[in-house]
Amino acid sequence: MSMGNKRGRAALWLSTLLVCGIFVEVNRIAGHLNLPRRDLSEDGLFQVSPATRSVLGRLEDTLAVHAFFTKEIESGRATIERAQIEGQLEEYLALAKGKMVLDVRDPAVSSQAALDARTHGLQARPVHAAHGTGVSRQMVYRSLLLRYRGRTERVEWADPWSLEVDFVAAVARMLRDHRPRIAWVGETFDTDPKVSWQLGSFHGLRQALSRRFDLVEVSTAILEAGVPIPADCDLVVLMRPLELHPRAVFELEQSLQRGKPLLAFLDQVTMHTHHQGLRALHAMRGDEAPRTGLEALLRSWGSELVGGHVWDAGSPGEREVLVSELDADGQPTGGGRLEPLRTPGLLKTTVEGMDGTFPPTSGLDGITFAWPQPFGVLGHVEGIVGRDVILSSGDSWVVPFVKAMVSDASIIAAHTASLRGDPKGALVVGRVLTGRLPSPFVRGAPAPLDLLEEQPTEQETTDEEVLDREAMVRLALLGDADFVRDPDPFGLSPSLEPRGLLLVENFLDWMLAEDDLIALRSRLPRSRPLRDLLQEELEREGLLSAGLYDTVEELSQRARQKAAAENRATSARWRLMVLPLSFGLILLLLLGWVWNRRERSF
Repeated sequence: MSMGNKRGRAALWLSTLLVCGIFVEVNRIAGHLNLPRRDLSEDGLFQVSPATRSVLGRLEDTLAVHAFFTKEIESGRATIERAQIEGQLEEYLALAKGKMVLDVRDPAVSSQAALDARTHGLQARPVHAAHGTGVSRQMVYRSLLLRYRGRTERVEWADPWSLEVDFVAAVARMLRDHRPRIAWVGETFDTDPKVSWQLGSFHGLRQALSRRFDLVEVSTAILEAGVPIPADCDLVVLMRPLELHPRAVFELEQSLQRGKPLLAFLDQVTMHTHHQGLRALHAMRGDEAPRTGLEALLRSWGSELVGGHVWDAGSPGEREVLVSELDADGQPTGGGRLEPLRTPGLLKTTVEGMDGTFPPTSGLDGITFAWPQPFGVLGHVEGIVGRDVILSSGDSWVVPFVKAMVSDASIIAAHTASLRGDPKGALVVGRVLTGRLPSPFVRGAPAPLDLLEEQPTEQETTDEEVLDREAMVRLALLGDADFVRDPDPFGLSPSLEPRGLLLVENFLDWMLAEDDLIALRSRLPRSRPLRDLLQEELEREGLLSAGLYDTVEELSQRARQKAAAENRATSARWRLMVLPLSFGLILLLLLGWVWNRRERSF
């Protein structure tokens, strides 16, 4: 090797060592500086949100944060998560600019810390760690206690992925002048055991909302008697009203005129697996679904609740169905198994179906609505700005209530095929209204219901004052209530999920003008579903929308089409695997060739 080559190699190694040394030194210096971070990830989930800066910037007194963390943790994953949380808290401490103090204590080694944690209802949770072929269980503390101006908030379990939302929401609650109160009207929180069709309750929703709001249950009987919504309630949640008396509707409408926002879950038919057969039987007998009692009020706002369910073949949801096992003679054996079923009766929202310019719905695709009802838009009403914020896909129809309960895949496919000739389009499942609302009761307020009368009349009116277009107000209408229910005992019916709860909280914050919290919760990872190549090929062959076969030849033809679709899907999978590897290999060979040419030039 020539002297020139040796000098070139030495210079190359020296340059490499200098670059590495400079990199290490710059990194060490930067670690001691409070430099702004920039998140380059696609969803931007690892950088402090502007909403967090805004909330912490509103602190006027000192915020005391007491962290109860177990330091010696056997689980490596839990140790990393605790380090992430401590890093986040240190960043919040810097953003508070002297208005926050952080106290970290370990209840496992300090009896006083353990007593303080128990006093405020903070408990350790089990964390499992693998050791060879065994698994150990350790009780770990990872809770926060926040104090500000005599108010106290808790984060019962700090998670690095949700800490920013939990922490900032707790601070925002303490910054409010008072704790917001919700008037809950309509279907109750709990199940009435005397009513067989009211299966499912709202314990989960109630527990989640009670962390931020005071919930006041307002009976419809009280509204019918002429008692208004309590004045100290900040907003109203109307849960699946049925057959409301005109006086109850009047009291609800007047609360809107007084500026109390309304979140309404309108759903004429409760859909649960246990009583689908009962509902189907009633529908076949010709029984109509009960009225909400809000029909005239909705029309005065330029909207209506369509009698029927959304059948969305373009974005079907999924649920589990119980499939009976059969013996050799085709008779049920008494056993069964759960299998997933994609049904257009369930609507799984997509990015296109959620209004991305409306903060409460932005980024919240992937919510499954359970047999929702659509809203019709009757036209523009002066003084009201309407906005359709949740829509089904363009491949949707309105079907009678009973047909949305079908649990057989072949019948679902046949019904979808039968609808192909009918007009279709995107249907409105969520709608918001803003403005000064016209009152349909300007000619007279309905008289309160007198339960002592043998035949109470609904047509009587009183001469009391009726408010009309009195205050600017916000209200949201959703065509489903079952998506916020508790799960049934078998877990077969759709129920409250994290994203559904986020949607409800976002609507409530929008009504209370809590824009910071909406912006914070909207920072969610976008749904990136994997492509189902086989389903795409089956759809291309028309097998997913085909009806029932009539002849053996038709069955054989479909079997050949299915086999061809499976072969094409397999080929597509190989192409998706081989092409990136081939590109990487070619790039590596090209770099090697360039390096070899450069070496020869020395």
